[in-house]
Amino acid sequence: MKGGQTFGYTLLLALIATGTTWAALMAWRGFLTNSDSYLAPLAATGMVVCLAGAGLRWLGSPALAIVAVQAALAVAMVSSELGGGPIPLGATGDEVARSLELAMESARTYEAPIQANVPSVAPLMILGGAFFLVLVDFLACTLRRVPVAGLALLAIYSVPAGLVQSGPGLVAFLLASAGFLALLHLDSRDHLLRWGRPLGPDEANPWVEANPVVDAVRVGAGRIGVTATVIAVLLPPFVPVLNLDLLGIGPGDGDDDIEIRNPRADLRRDLERDDDIPLIRFHTDDPSPDYLRVAVLNRFTGLEWSSGDRGVADANTATGELPAPDGMDPDVPRTLYEYQFEASDAFDSSWLPTQFPASSVEAVGDWRFDEDTMDFLAVPDDLTTEDLEWSVQGMEPDYGISGEFFLDSATDAVDSEFLEVPGGLPSIVRNLAVSETVGTRSDYEAALLLQAFFRRNFEYSLEDAPEGIGGNVFETFLSPTAPDGRTGYCEQFASAMAVMARIVGIPARVAVGFLQPDDLGNGNYEYSSYDLHAWPELYFEGAGWVRFEPTPSGRAGPVPDYAAVPVDVSDPTDNTGPTETGPTGADIPEPSGPTASVVPQDQAAGGDDAADEGVDWTVVVLRVALLLLALALIGALALAPRFFRGRARTRRLAGTPEDVWDELRSTAIDLGLTWPTGRSPHEVGRFLVDHLGDRSDSDRPERPRTGPDADPEAAAALERLVSALELARYARPGSAVPDVALADDARTCCASLEAGVTRRVALRARWLPRSLWQRSTRDSVDHDQLVGV
Repeated sequence: MKGGQTFGYTLLLALIATGTTWAALMAWRGFLTNSDSYLAPLAATGMVVCLAGAGLRWLGSPALAIVAVQAALAVAMVSSELGGGPIPLGATGDEVARSLELAMESARTYEAPIQANVPSVAPLMILGGAFFLVLVDFLACTLRRVPVAGLALLAIYSVPAGLVQSGPGLVAFLLASAGFLALLHLDSRDHLLRWGRPLGPDEANPWVEANPVVDAVRVGAGRIGVTATVIAVLLPPFVPVLNLDLLGIGPGDGDDDIEIRNPRADLRRDLERDDDIPLIRFHTDDPSPDYLRVAVLNRFTGLEWSSGDRGVADANTATGELPAPDGMDPDVPRTLYEYQFEASDAFDSSWLPTQFPASSVEAVGDWRFDEDTMDFLAVPDDLTTEDLEWSVQGMEPDYGISGEFFLDSATDAVDSEFLEVPGGLPSIVRNLAVSETVGTRSDYEAALLLQAFFRRNFEYSLEDAPEGIGGNVFETFLSPTAPDGRTGYCEQFASAMAVMARIVGIPARVAVGFLQPDDLGNGNYEYSSYDLHAWPELYFEGAGWVRFEPTPSGRAGPVPDYAAVPVDVSDPTDNTGPTETGPTGADIPEPSGPTASVVPQDQAAGGDDAADEGVDWTVVVLRVALLLLALALIGALALAPRFFRGRARTRRLAGTPEDVWDELRSTAIDLGLTWPTGRSPHEVGRFLVDHLGDRSDSDRPERPRTGPDADPEAAAALERLVSALELARYARPGSAVPDVALADDARTCCASLEAGVTRRVALRARWLPRSLWQRSTRDSVDHDQLVGV
């Protein structure tokens, strides 16, 4: 193919493949509100991958080497974007992993489009986009399998299908379709031109006399492509689709029902509804019913709480008596009450609300409880609480105010998950947790002081509360000086107290449910959507899992008697007493309690001091030096084969006729020619002359013209080389060998042999010469044997 192997054509093909992939990645814009956060880095990554691939292909590099270099460059670009450095190791690798972890949690938590005030899912999209950029370039340009690359483009486009309300987007589809049709055209043109030179003027231009639209229409492919594109655009609205939910991102139904599938994500959404919707009515002999628990959240990622991994055995059904409450001393006085519940058709939950603790639960359907949390889950996917009736025998413990049942828990009393605190939290969280509990003599006293800290210093407001419950939201929520600081809603209070309790060594979790029902009279009550609430549960030996209430009295009522006990810390073991506000930047020494193995020590370091240090130029210089060293190493490895091959050629051309013949043999091997072994120089010469090409043809075709007529000058030089070698081998000892310019003739022959192969083969011979790895034996025989003959 004339012009098909030029760098311009190779770069054009790579640019079209990269542009097509990037256009297809625009289909992911519906996942977030700021699409530039992933499209801009992917554009830069795509250009790096494109230029590297085009250059390596033009040099004739092996396919595996090309994709390896492209993958390494893509990893460096992604690592620089997510971790601040090109090598994802050490601190950079940790930052990359943290970015991806937060992105995964956001993807599971929020529905599309994800807002800018929560951790973005852009890191996931950048990683996935970089993978597809390398994959499509490798398939379409390196392997020249454009139809297979189309499957990768289809995979990109299919990701948002059914996951975002706006769909993948018409613009992305049209641009990607146009790019893919162009790739198909160029690929088909290359296959056709391998059979000979194209006819017509300016055949080197892939768009003249070979315009993708004109040619495609001429053979019918254009009609097919345009028709398929139009059908793909117009037909989907008339085809029924499935509702999908991937990574927790889904479109939602938009109705007025209260839906609880994911308690951590649905609470604030339901609290912010304009209408107060009746959800559960019940009859009870309890004179003052209050909290009704729906689910427990065990796992905290630093950004959100989740229910974690749940195991529900086949025998753990809602058909009667339940196991005794975990950790509760049998001597704890308790009162039993009966509850008969009925959910409205507006309450759609896959979690069954129950009292906690409870002694028995009976419900229609396959509801099963988790022994660690004693919350009930629907096993069939279609089982919900809509119009469901169930009964519960609740248990109201009387712990008293002496604290005799609130003993510090052993380290193995509960699962370690209830003590885990992720790294990366703002330092104010640890500082306040420690400062507010200094001087306490037990976990019970620490829990009481943490609860009092929130109820005394904070205000409840759903409207003014910051978005989210973890990450940097802690900084705003806990700070007394931040705008709207120390203002929040129930889930934020529960989350903050649970995390701070874990920091000081108290097992903790967050419960979601209902707060206070409306009294309808005659023992009948009703929970509505305004009653949805969250609170922390802390574990103590003797009391088990116990509810605390950090939400201020503006929302929640008075705390139970056991949680209203005053704490005396007038004689603390540390000379720093508890403060109402706590420091926001000063460092608090880590306690020697169980949290020492839970939270990394560097989490307690003051963030403000570190920020004032400025740029660490030593680290910057080291990173730049490592990058330059890596580039130099890559360059040295790329240049080494050509360097050693050049030295070998210089040495041989300065030697004897045998050495010059060895150079001719090495050149033929580099060019992929099969050297005739065991043949005389004259027979080898007849073989080589058929492979001589026209050195004057700078625009080398796909099938170069070869033979003695293609380069008569080289044929004559080859004849002189053969004659000189025969004289050197077969002449009588002492005979004079004619003084001819063997080195110049050898250079002429080597250049002509190179002109007889394609440009790709010639480039590969220069940069990856096979003769360096193949030791060829000379075809000469011992001179004494020749004389004997």
